[in-house]
Amino acid sequence: ASGTRLFKESDIDALRVIECLKATGMPIKEIKTFIDWCSEGDSTLQQRYDMFLERKASVEAQMAALQKTMELIEHKCSYYKTALEAGTEDIHKPNKVEIPITNE
Repeated sequence: ASGTRLFKESDIDALRVIECLKATGMPIKEIKTFIDWCSEGDSTLQQRYDMFLERKASVEAQMAALQKTMELIEHKCSYYKTALEAGTEDIHKPNKVEIPITNE
């Protein structure tokens, strides 16, 4: 009557799972399918397990890609820190050796 909603702990747990799935990039349609499977009970345990295995693989791939991105960012941070300390980016350029050309 006062507009306050009461949720069971299981409702909160379900919302956490939905948020987790959304964070992995799972489309809303697939999340709905998962919720439907949960409603169907034990007969969909294999589908739900397989879905989470797929999500796990997807998240692992995302993490690997992010790790490569982080490595490049860390390299560039180090590169620019060293250049700032030296006062020039030339510190990163290979030493040039000049060889005179003769017409012999």
